Parts: sequence; C-alpha cells; structure tokens
Amino acid sequence: MRTIRVALLSLAVTALAFVPAPAARASNDPFFKNQWGLARIGAEKAWTRSTGAGVRIGIVDTGVDLNHEDLAGKVVESISCVGSGGDPAKCKGSAQDDQGHGTHVSGIAAAIKDNGKGIAGVAPDAVLLVAKVLGAQGTGQGSDVIGGMKWVVDHGAKVVNLSLGDPAQLVGAVINENELKDGVDYAWGHGAVPVIAAGNSNTGGLGLEGSNYGDMNAIIVGATGPDDRSASYSTSTGSAKWAVAAPGGADDQKKDDDIYSTFWISGQKNAYTYLAGTSMAAPHVTGAVALLLAEGYSPQAAVNRLLETADKGVGCEANSQTCRGRINVDRATAKEK
Repeated sequence: MRTIRVALLSLAVTALAFVPAPAARASNDPFFKNQWGLARIGAEKAWTRSTGAGVRIGIVDTGVDLNHEDLAGKVVESISCVGSGGDPAKCKGSAQDDQGHGTHVSGIAAAIKDNGKGIAGVAPDAVLLVAKVLGAQGTGQGSDVIGGMKWVVDHGAKVVNLSLGDPAQLVGAVINENELKDGVDYAWGHGAVPVIAAGNSNTGGLGLEGSNYGDMNAIIVGATGPDDRSASYSTSTGSAKWAVAAPGGADDQKKDDDIYSTFWISGQKNAYTYLAGTSMAAPHVTGAVALLLAEGYSPQAAVNRLLETADKGVGCEANSQTCRGRINVDRATAKEK
C-alpha cells in the first residue's frame, strides 16, 4: 500500500500544569511569548491592518481537535476523506484528529487571538475547513489527499494548506505528478491558493530539489529557524515558480527554537507543544495569504504581493532557483505606494 507521511520532525509535549502569565504585548494569550515565528514575519503590525476576518482556510491533514479551546468555534465545517478515493462526494465521518499534526498546523494558521488562552494564529479571525486525509500513524492514500483538497475547495476554502511530507514521496511514491497537479489546478481554478510544505528530505543531507513542482500553481514553502537561516532539514524549493521561506523551527534539540502551537494528545484536553518541520512553515504562509485575501486581494494578487514583499534571500537555501525570501506580513499588508 502506498503511503504518505506528514512532514514532522520533532515533538516535545508541554506540561499543561504550568501556564505563564499573559504577555503584555499584542496578545493576551499566555503562550504568545513562545511564538518567535510571529515576530519574525511582522505579524503584530500586520494585525493592525488585517486579521484574516472571514477567510476560509482549508486544512488537509490528520484532522483537528474539534474541542480544543483555541480552535473550537473556528472550524465551520469538517469531514473525513479517508477512503474517499479522490471523490469528495465520498467524504464522510468525523475529522477529529487522532495524531496531532493537523491540530498543530491549524493553530499556526488561525488559532484564536486575545481569548486569554494558548496562542495566536497568523490569521486569528480566519475560519477553518478541515478535511481529515491521514490516519493515526500520519499515513494515508494519495487519492484521499486529492479528495480532501477538492472537498475544502467545494466548501469555500480560499487558501488550502498541504503540510503533507517530502515532495519526492508526495509526488512520486504516493501521488504521481499529474495527480497532484490535478488537485492543485482544481483549487487554483476555483479561486483558492494552494500552499505546500517543501518537505524535510534534507535531514539526511540528501539535498533533494523540488523540481517536480515546476510551474505548479502553488506556493512552495521552505523552513527557517530563529536565526533566519534555512533549516538544515528543509528540502530545496528548486525551480518552483512561487517559493518562499517561513518559520519552521530549528530541530536542534532546543525545544523553544521550534514552533509552538495547539496539539492533540489522547486523554488530554487543550494540549500545546513544540514541533519543527516545513509542515510548520507552510501554515505561516497560509495565514499570510488569508491576511491578504481579507484585505481584498485576488488570489493571484495575494500571491504576487507575498512574493514581492518577502525579505529578499532570507532563509532561502543556496540551491533554490526561485525562492524570494522569508515572508514579511507587515510589509505585505501595508498600503501599496
């Protein structure tokens, strides 16, 4: 059976008994101070202009913790597309997360801000459409991924997050290039911006390139650490026509160098943890696109704006041919001159 694995590198679950005092900054959420990635992309200033209000974000992943305190009420529709075979009409059942990855991704993109709980998402007033396409082991069928993409788009998603693994596995071993292109083209053709994690193949020093993305209508995202350099594990975005970098964590055994977000753990409520991977970088970009769409940008104009306002060259690996730099939502949401 062909499988696909989420682009997840590290996990350090945070004990829930300790809750630090609320941060006296742009959010009263107690763990906001842990979110160094938001500072790197200029989120605080961007929020004075846009919070992504009303934009529907599609999360195609392991599902979401439907009862999480920082996400409850944000999920306007959800479903399981496991076993759909690529047909969104066959999606049915609960999208409840049983692995954790999708909940983490969802929080990065759109966790509730200023509720005095947990964290803040990049687009805190956006809402979520969730399609569960991977199971408890973080594996699943490529066709189900396509079914999930189509389902969220059919239900109004304007940006679709795919934090689903190494591009060589995603395009080759699980979904052939034409199948993935079909899913991406379906989203783009229906007015939604696909955002895809570049993958973590470089962990073993393989230096694989994202050449399979070619002219695909999707933003391909590499990861940076808190030092603004390309993370050692981050796969090259290669020749992808739309490529950027975003905070994904260092994966250097120092947990607070990674990305802090909502999580699901069996038997626990309202969990949070640090993870690292391009899976964490992608939802920063997804949230950024939502901020721009809420400002009235068209899908193409939002992509163009994000690319042209990126911090040039920051976080782009040496062998990337097209990476524009690390996203800067402060600059992107500012009034154009």
